[in-house]
Amino acid sequence: RLDDAAQVAFAAAERQPSSLPALEQLASVLADVGDRERLLPVVTRLRTIAPTSDVARYYSASLLFMEGQTALAIGEAQALVTASPTHAKGFNLLGAALATAGRRDEAREALQASLKADARDPSTYTNLALLELEGGNSSAGLQRLAEALTLDPLATAARDTFERELAKRPCH
Repeated sequence: RLDDAAQVAFAAAERQPSSLPALEQLASVLADVGDRERLLPVVTRLRTIAPTSDVARYYSASLLFMEGQTALAIGEAQALVTASPTHAKGFNLLGAALATAGRRDEAREALQASLKADARDPSTYTNLALLELEGGNSSAGLQRLAEALTLDPLATAARDTFERELAKRPCH
C-alpha cells in the first residue's frame, strides 16, 4: 500500500537525511501520489546533496511538470537524458512534457526512446496511447493501452482510458 510505503520512506529519510537512496524512495512515493507540497523539500534536499545526479534531475523535472512549469520541466528532463541516454523514466517524463507543450513529434521520439531503454514500463505505453488518441489514431492508441494492460493489468490510467475509448465506439 502507498500509505505504508510513504511511512517507510519518510522514516528512512529521517534516519538518513543525506542518503540518496532514502531520498529517492521518498521522492518516488510523493511523486506517485502527486504530493507537490511534500515533494518540494525532498527535491531541494536532493539538489543540495547531489545537484547533477539522475535522481535530483528526474524528481526536479517531475516537480516542475506537476507544477505546470512545462518548459522548465522539458529543460530539466532534457538535461537528464542527455547525461544519461538510457534513463527510461527520464525519456517518459520528457515525452509527457513535450506532448503537453504540443510538440507531438518530439514527444513520440522521447517516448520511443523510453521504450527502447525499458520496454516493460506500462506508463510509457499509456503516454504513447494518449498521444495517439489525441492525434485521432484510436486503433494505435487502443493497441498501446492493451500493451500497457498486458504489462500491468492494474494500471489504472491505462484501464480507465481503454474503457472510455471502447465506450465511444459504436456497437455492431
